[in-house]
Amino acid sequence: MNREEIFRKRFLKVLSFFSKKRAFYGLLFISILVIFIGLFVYSERPSFCGLCHNMKTYVDSWKASSHREVPCLGCHRTPGISNHIKGKWVDLQLALSYLLVGKGFKKLHYEVDDGNCLQKGCHRKEDLMGEMVFKNVRFPHGSHLEELRRGMRLRCTSCHAQLVQGLHLTVHETNCVICHFYRVGPRGEEECISCAVGGCKACHIEPKGDINIKGWNFNHRKYIARGVECESCHMNVVQGDGHVPEGKCLQCHKEAPSLSIKTHSLLMHRTHVTDHKIECSECHTPIRHEIGPILTMGHSHAVCDRCHIKEMHRATRDFYRGVGGIGVPDSPSLMFLTNIECFACHRKGEESLTALYTTKYVERTLGETCVSCHGEGYDETLKQWQLLLSRAMRETYQRISKLEEILMKLEGERGKTPEVKKAQTLLNEARHNYNFVHLGKGVHNIEYAFKLLNVSNSKTEQAMATLDKNYQPKEFKMQMNCTTLCHIGMERRTIPFNEIQFSHQTHVERKGLGCSECHSSRENHGKTYFKNCKECHHRKETKVKCEECHLSAKLLFLGKGGIGVQERPSPKLEKVGCKDCHPGVFEKKRESIETIKKKCVECHDQSYGERLLEWKKALDELSKKVEPKLEKVREGIHRVELRKGHTFIYRKPFGEAEFNYNLVKKGGGLHNLEYSKALLEFASTRLDEALKHLAKKR
Repeated sequence: MNREEIFRKRFLKVLSFFSKKRAFYGLLFISILVIFIGLFVYSERPSFCGLCHNMKTYVDSWKASSHREVPCLGCHRTPGISNHIKGKWVDLQLALSYLLVGKGFKKLHYEVDDGNCLQKGCHRKEDLMGEMVFKNVRFPHGSHLEELRRGMRLRCTSCHAQLVQGLHLTVHETNCVICHFYRVGPRGEEECISCAVGGCKACHIEPKGDINIKGWNFNHRKYIARGVECESCHMNVVQGDGHVPEGKCLQCHKEAPSLSIKTHSLLMHRTHVTDHKIECSECHTPIRHEIGPILTMGHSHAVCDRCHIKEMHRATRDFYRGVGGIGVPDSPSLMFLTNIECFACHRKGEESLTALYTTKYVERTLGETCVSCHGEGYDETLKQWQLLLSRAMRETYQRISKLEEILMKLEGERGKTPEVKKAQTLLNEARHNYNFVHLGKGVHNIEYAFKLLNVSNSKTEQAMATLDKNYQPKEFKMQMNCTTLCHIGMERRTIPFNEIQFSHQTHVERKGLGCSECHSSRENHGKTYFKNCKECHHRKETKVKCEECHLSAKLLFLGKGGIGVQERPSPKLEKVGCKDCHPGVFEKKRESIETIKKKCVECHDQSYGERLLEWKKALDELSKKVEPKLEKVREGIHRVELRKGHTFIYRKPFGEAEFNYNLVKKGGGLHNLEYSKALLEFASTRLDEALKHLAKKR
């Protein structure tokens, strides 16, 4: 073997060795690259974020939030590739520190940029324009994000906190209240940044439906309709002032130089709120915006307590709360249960303000406050209470005085026998209740007053029975009813109800009906039911005509009463009467379309029965076209109102359409098919016009 062959073999051997090495290192490099890419991809997932024990709370809250479909880094990375890579590098450093040092971080704090919220596929800025309703509060995103609030610019996360009581990116109401009511105090409406614009209604919308308050239903609508201001009843609604305690900065800042510099509040807020996301509650003390405890005159923030002792109005306050009597369970006034404060009644014009500093309150002023909330006629309610109470108290006082005389005489004759002592105890209890009503001013809790006087009178009777074994004690049950408690003189009034004029006098005095025959119980006050109307009105011998109650049916039959449609009487007018088609009313039977169909067939041929069903189907289809349009326009008008826009251009066509629709519904469209069709078609046209205008408004 020559030298060349030896060299060639060695070269091939070395080359083979390096080829294997290169393949190995290449494979190793590819493996490392795949592992790195895999780890990189895995590190982008929420499951990776939850590996650290100090992240568990955050991940769990994210899983239960509305953002659970959004990856963590969708929010926790500022948009852009370079920002993403920088963030990964910071994460790597944190992870290495955690692994090497073996300690977690006391509190993680990440600032979510507004750009994250407004990036493509998330929230659009256009969608945030206008107002939305959150927990009965109207909220405009635009004015909060684009305008300065208290001189500072807010961010999305100023209100939407990253973590609030286990919730992820939810509205932090604590921050909202601190901003709106900073240094306001219980009665400082002037300092509230919303109250000065429109009072409570600047933020709060009308509470819908009945609100259950300790077993009683209360509805705000009729009071708001009368123009009663929220502040008339709810005054102590802010507790706390949101001040920054001395030394609060030391919780975060340790550098002496930075703490020695006096900084303007605007710069402080720009640094902590705008530039960096620090919760308002981290620095400011809590403020609660809620219905607080009732303020009595002696405990108010007026100047009363500069001269008067704190307990001056204690008897009145306890009487209003319904506590302190003997033999009567706690019976708070309904006004107390709904949190009506003393100043709701004791502040009406200059006379009431003067009354705060004097010992006499003008009764006429009190009557005016009754009317301002409850409506006309309620000034007589107070007078009625005072009249009834004065009579009851005079009778009770006479009984107590008579018993005192008898006891003094018997004590002189017999001495302090067990019977006399027992009677004296009963007398003291009776006197306690009487004095409590007198000192507490019984009209503050009128029903409680009568309960106390009942017990007081019964105690005097028990005392008499103790002294005389043959004496038969009486049980007193004086109590207020609907017409003495609130609805003074209602039993003599005629009022509009639905489509008729309803005479209470006819039904109460002549028929002997009680309030509960037609009205709901006081706990669910304000409901009227058609309970027993048919028992009297649907009898053959009744003198009441059908049209006196069924006015809409009468108008449809006559082809009158609609808007935008020519009069068109029914072909059956003066040919067919109500009882010809509805004989079941006198038999107190509920009539169906099948029952009426049989009456059609009796007079006409079989085809009229099928024709009736066709008429009903046609009317139902027309009604179904109008109903969703009514709802859309109603919602559109509500949106315009929230933006404080003018709504007359929409309300007029909406009102006309709704009127025609209700006329057909209440009157039973089959009473005049063609006229009903015309009414519904006109309603549909007017609603289309309103929807067209609303579309332009958007």
